[in-house]
Amino acid sequence: MNHSKNLLILLSFLSCSVGFAQKDSSVRPVIHSPVRILTVEPGVGIHTNFGTDLLLATLVQWNPGKRLSFGAHTSFNINNITQRKFNHVITDYNYSINQKFGVGTTFYSKKSSHTFMAMVGAKYTAYQETLANPDFNKVSTSISSLSPDYGLMYGLKKGWNRYFLSFRMYIPLFPWPTHGSNINYLDGNMNNLALELGLGIKLK
Repeated sequence: MNHSKNLLILLSFLSCSVGFAQKDSSVRPVIHSPVRILTVEPGVGIHTNFGTDLLLATLVQWNPGKRLSFGAHTSFNINNITQRKFNHVITDYNYSINQKFGVGTTFYSKKSSHTFMAMVGAKYTAYQETLANPDFNKVSTSISSLSPDYGLMYGLKKGWNRYFLSFRMYIPLFPWPTHGSNINYLDGNMNNLALELGLGIKLK
């Protein structure tokens, strides 16, 4: 009788132990890491000067280490998209192509990351306008220029899956203060301050 009782107690103890063990393993949380080695982040944006420019941009970011980040940012800017005809002057095209490369660091939280990079590159701008006044002959003029483009970029990635939300803010340092200390140069900086929002894709 005592042996049967002891055997019953032992079996009950083992059953409870297995049950608790299974319960503990089933509720163990899955840990996701926001650290990504290689990402591509296409997006759209605007310049903050008048909000009339449309930016189509892509950032490729490579993180060889947890705190080290490299980036390549490309954008195609349609300038003054809503101002195409004024006082008999027609804007045939007005666009800019920007290419920048940068290096910086990334800080991680549970489901997001924050990247700060110093960017250096160049900007090519071209536009053509046509005077279509019926009192005069039609005349067209076009101008193109190449200028340096460098500044600071902040990037926010939200989410830990393969696809995530991406936000970027680019603060130019040209023409003020690197080109000159004249406070009037800030107008040029504001014309190139950009906000971008898009979808990021984790490649590796």
